[in-house]
Amino acid sequence: MNYLSHFVYNHEIRGLAATPYFAMGVVLPDLWLRFSRQRRLRWRAVRTAEPTDPVDAALRAGLLNHVEVDRSFHVLPTFLRWQQALKAGVNGSGVHPALVDFVAHVAIELVMDHHLVQAAPARVEQFYELLAECDSGVVAQRVAVLGAVKTHGLDDVVRRFVERRFLRYYRAWGGLADVVRILLALAQMPAVPEAMLEGVFARAVRVVRPEAIWVALAEPGIAPATSAIVR
Repeated sequence: MNYLSHFVYNHEIRGLAATPYFAMGVVLPDLWLRFSRQRRLRWRAVRTAEPTDPVDAALRAGLLNHVEVDRSFHVLPTFLRWQQALKAGVNGSGVHPALVDFVAHVAIELVMDHHLVQAAPARVEQFYELLAECDSGVVAQRVAVLGAVKTHGLDDVVRRFVERRFLRYYRAWGGLADVVRILLALAQMPAVPEAMLEGVFARAVRVVRPEAIWVALAEPGIAPATSAIVR
């Protein structure tokens, strides 16, 4: 899932308490590529950490929540069916299959956020206002310890993310293709034809529905483990 889908699923669908550092912990894995491709979180360190400080505990819980929710989301038959539908529309495009997979995957996540913004634009401000309660310097310092990773510069990335509030632009689906272009550049992956991007997003807007994911995640044995919930 992307930023807003995680936020809505955790706090509107599951009813978890919306606390600033938990929400920031959920954001960080998706934000990380904007920070560094070389310095990576050590997930074993995150999982084995036993923080006693409330801020550390909330950040850790958010990080683990992100991973567990995504793990459940990415194997849902609904998600896989949508991905196949989007990929089918670009067969024979000459684009490498792995790149087509990536674009289809990202398009689903971005379009989910698009629909959520359209349905309730105020969600975007709620999301950013909650994150704005975090001290970006504290986030960088604490994550360095939790994730056993050097985080110099992460505070600036977090601060700019909150200040720019670019999820506002997700309301117009045409701009979502720009996000894919940025992600491809950050990941040092090849660009894809404009017609392919436009076609993928046009199809995604028609087939992707967040409510179908909420229903699917509610099925017995599918919901993410409760270990990632702040108690």
